[in-house]
Amino acid sequence: MKTRNFGARVSKVLAVAACLLALAAVPAFAQAGPAGKDAVRSWLKDLRITDQEMAALKDAVAKDEEMIAKARADIRILQSSIARLMLETQPDKAAIGAALDASLQVEKTLRLAQIDRQIALRTILGEERWRKILRLIREARIVERGGKGWESFSRRGLSAEDARRWSQLLGLLRQCF
Repeated sequence: MKTRNFGARVSKVLAVAACLLALAAVPAFAQAGPAGKDAVRSWLKDLRITDQEMAALKDAVAKDEEMIAKARADIRILQSSIARLMLETQPDKAAIGAALDASLQVEKTLRLAQIDRQIALRTILGEERWRKILRLIREARIVERGGKGWESFSRRGLSAEDARRWSQLLGLLRQCF
């Protein structure tokens, strides 16, 4: 009996240790608060995206644009058909299930295309700049939750060229995330 309790205690200790290790491994940019305008400007300046890289990023995003647009339209159509089926006095669960399955399959296709885009961007930018992009996306989402758009980041302190690239990059990132 004591052996079982000892094994259970060891398992609990190991589980707690694993949780603590997982928490310690979370990157600093995953914290809840925003980093601030100065940090965002610094990240932007450090990206140093060349015209060739911007062209490659645009190509990677444009590659599947038509398929993604059609998938989004298909999802809206399928969601509408599900809503329509639900309005019936005796909803056909089989038809609802079939439409839901079709919607989920299209959603999977859409998500895989977005993942392909993100991998392509990561390949073009490299690991260090990719981490900065993830930080920028996190900041942009915090700003959006505050009721502002992604464009609300101050461009003060950026050259006109950097500000132009920033705007282009934001447009591309909106399409990928």
